[in-house]
Formats: sequence, C-alpha cells, structure tokens
Amino acid sequence: MKKWFASCRYLKPDSLEEVLENYSREGFHLTTLGEISFFYYDFIQAEPVKYRYVVDVSALPKAQYMQTGIELGWEYLGRTGNCHVWRKAYEERRPESFADKACRKKHCVRVGIAALVAMLICIGGAAALLYGAFLERKLGFDRYYISYIVEAVLLVPLGLYFGWAAKKFLR
Repeated sequence: MKKWFASCRYLKPDSLEEVLENYSREGFHLTTLGEISFFYYDFIQAEPVKYRYVVDVSALPKAQYMQTGIELGWEYLGRTGNCHVWRKAYEERRPESFADKACRKKHCVRVGIAALVAMLICIGGAAALLYGAFLERKLGFDRYYISYIVEAVLLVPLGLYFGWAAKKFLR
C-alpha cells in the first residue's frame, strides 16, 4: 500500500507518529524511507504489531546518534527531509520517545514561520498578477491578460496550503 504525499499531509512529527502507529495496529507497516519518501510512504501488510514510532527532527545528527538509537533497541527506517524515523515494537507499555522536545518545538516554529511567509508571497503574487491583468485590460492590451489570471488562480491554492501548514506548525 502506498500513501501519497503523506509527508505533506501529516506535517508535524507527532501527527505523523500517530498515523504510523495507527497503521501498524491495522497491520500496515512502514518500509524503509529514502529519496522517494517525499512523494509516498510504502507500507507492507502483515500481522498487526504495536509499534512506537519516533519522528526525530535533526538536520545534522551528532556522530553517536545512529549508534545510540540502535543500542537502545530502536529500528532505523530512514530519513525524510530532516526527520529521522525510528520504531520499536512493544507489548504493554509504550516506550518513551527519545526525541528532543525543545528541538522539535523550534523546528515547528521555524517551519511554521517559513510556511506563513510562503503563504504571503503566494497571495501577494496572485494579487499582483490580478492587478497586472486589470492594468492590461484597462490599457487595451490583451496579450497576457488570460495568462495573468490563470497564474493567479494557480497561486491561490498553493497559498492556502501554506496557510494551512503554518496553522498546523504554529499551534
């Protein structure tokens, strides 16, 4: 089973962890992550297992990072963006996350602000394109009128997505 654009739908690390754990309880287990993981996550169907997933935000992990995680009994699934994904099976008590909460919070604030800026750029660009179309029409030129409107219409959903993402990250 493939989940398309999961990294775009489940933006915050804790929401991605929750989704992955729910899939595992239903018998769908995430395979290793790689370069293509931005586009889709691949799951294999097997017996349901209780997994604790940790999505650790770290652009440049320290030298002992991988070794420490493996020594603690975590399985490394790979990296998507600057998030490292780990999992650990359990029976009764859910293992504690080893992710740095302060680092995770800083990451969410930074990405939220970047998404907010991107939203403003998209909405501003759409407004500028519409104004350009208005001026072209007013001055009697029709050469780029339609393309300005089409480009503005295409920028609006992108701006709305960035606004939605900013809201998710800054909560």
